[in-house]
Amino acid sequence: MKTPIIMVAFGTTSDAITTYRHIDKKVKEHFPDHEIFWSFSSRIITKQLQWEGRKEAQLPEELFYRLAEQGYTSAVVQSLHLFPGTEFSSLKTVMEKVKLSCSPGSPLISSPDDYMEICRVLQPFISTAPEKATLVLGHGTYHPTWTAYYCLETFLRRRFGPHIFVGAVEKYPESKYLVDEIVAAGYKKVHIIPFFLVAGMHYRRDIAGDGESSWQTRFIKRGIETEAVDHGLGMLPGFDKIIIRHIEAAIGKNSIL
Repeated sequence: MKTPIIMVAFGTTSDAITTYRHIDKKVKEHFPDHEIFWSFSSRIITKQLQWEGRKEAQLPEELFYRLAEQGYTSAVVQSLHLFPGTEFSSLKTVMEKVKLSCSPGSPLISSPDDYMEICRVLQPFISTAPEKATLVLGHGTYHPTWTAYYCLETFLRRRFGPHIFVGAVEKYPESKYLVDEIVAAGYKKVHIIPFFLVAGMHYRRDIAGDGESSWQTRFIKRGIETEAVDHGLGMLPGFDKIIIRHIEAAIGKNSIL
């Protein structure tokens, strides 16, 4: 029985389906001898999908239990969380308690190689115009991994220059002064890249929304012309290679896989 590969995403609404199908296709093409399963770490979203009749929507612990009942003894578990934060820590706790022998793939942006690779993926979307800033906006967190946003900014600035700014839509790192910083630096335009696997609710509401507190509105009020990439990282050319490399590393951890 070939070891299955379990893809674990946070989970989101219908906006994610296209992205998940794209990733699923790439993974299946690269690992044709492995069964591919999906689960979602968000309990609220998973239970909502199950209530709507989506029986394939399962929490990681539910899927682990089902696979063990079917006779599987091991699994590769690839997190689609970007940073090793709260959701990944919870996933590790679940893996330690189940009967399956789990070989986890690390979160997608967790090593120097990952940071260099994400710079290459983002390169086509980085502005080279001197009057235009590029703002990379992620979710933010209270987990100690919030410092990863500063690491990302360092890698991006070393590759592309000081017109790169990195922030978060909520929690930490504190980003409420970024608009002032970009205006004070003299930029007349800003290009926003959503640093999310999927450009879902946070993109529509917090980044490109018409509300008073959205990033787009705040820039427009300051006279800054604003444009934004309208999809998440999961759909960017080359991003799937990061996922596949992490799965390959997880498979290589255990020779029985």
